[in-house]
Amino acid sequence: MEISGTLSELAGAYKAVPNEWLLLGHCLLVSSWYRSFKDRYLLCYWIGLFAAFGGGIVSSLLLQDPVSAPIALFHSNYLGIVWTVCWWLMNYCPKDLVASAHGLLPVRLVTKICLNILRAGLIASRVDLSVYKYPGVIAAPLVIGTIAGSGGKFLQDGIQLACGSLHGPTEVTAPGFASRTGFAGTLAYYTSVHVLEVLKPAQGLALITTVFIVHGVLADVLRKPLDWTHPLAVITHAVANIPMPALQPAPKQAAAKGPKAKQSAQSVTHSSTDVKKDR
Repeated sequence: MEISGTLSELAGAYKAVPNEWLLLGHCLLVSSWYRSFKDRYLLCYWIGLFAAFGGGIVSSLLLQDPVSAPIALFHSNYLGIVWTVCWWLMNYCPKDLVASAHGLLPVRLVTKICLNILRAGLIASRVDLSVYKYPGVIAAPLVIGTIAGSGGKFLQDGIQLACGSLHGPTEVTAPGFASRTGFAGTLAYYTSVHVLEVLKPAQGLALITTVFIVHGVLADVLRKPLDWTHPLAVITHAVANIPMPALQPAPKQAAAKGPKAKQSAQSVTHSSTDVKKDR
């Protein structure tokens, strides 16, 4: 009961923060992630937009319910205006005044808290709607909730891959912190609120919001990633006997033997020589 009371108080505190301020902090933080692309303004704009709102967009498309889960960017002008203003201020404000101010730890912590409150809220709302629309189907809330919490990373990776600026594997091929925390938050909320029913929706939301906020603050203060999901992923993969994607060695072709292999190697050498001559 004491824990439930604490969670209820936290839920009230989180809900008291105006959504306009949450959106402002969220947009400022995400737009600061892509300043390296500011020389290509459209790429900088769109990759940031999809990183900021990709989870909501993809989950809305999956739910196919424009009334209960509209695509926020098309639901009103407010979101698009706020994002555009924040993006410009963070990347093109004269003398980098906004970026410099956001570089201060207290300011950055505030914007990170805003992001985590909105992220947790989106996960919880999508899980609730999925349970309502698809009663008894476990996959619906787990998949849609996870995508809501990490879909922006999927879209961001796609854009960077197309532009040749992605370093490392995509989130789809090697799930990382974004996907794992999205799934963990979804699973915790769905299990505690809809399966075991030990928490009310507001309390379950307060639980995952608090976890996200505490991690974000500690990671920034200590300047370390503090990926608490990695040990869990290692254990899960070990139990399931499934190799961790990032640890899988690149497949090696077996060395061919015999006269045919020698003939093939000579053919490749000649072909390479011809190509160099053509150049």
